[in-house]
Amino acid sequence: MTPRPSVLFVVDSDPNSSHRPAEATRIAAGIAAWGQADVSICFCGPATAALTSWPEDLIDGDNFERFLPSIAKSGGLIATSNTAASPPSDKHALIEHKSIDAAELAQLSARATQLLRF
Repeated sequence: MTPRPSVLFVVDSDPNSSHRPAEATRIAAGIAAWGQADVSICFCGPATAALTSWPEDLIDGDNFERFLPSIAKSGGLIATSNTAASPPSDKHALIEHKSIDAAELAQLSARATQLLRF
């Protein structure tokens, strides 16, 4: 049997000035909904703002509220790079996420069948 494909979204665009992080989240949730691939999304640098408890202040911020829970529900990993300047604290996070370091991100990238960067 062939292994199940895995898709990793690496998001480093700033959701305060770009629609790209919200669009990446929407696309990731759509792929996760199919149930045919494992989906992970890692927010790096300024993109970690997408996980704040105030997404309405971000460009297309409603996408984060609507779609991050479906990624988590499908068993997908939601992560932040712990090299980010100011990752959201757990008490102010929109959704539970895992903080990973550069080595863990490299491992995720190496195992992914597809890697998309936003």
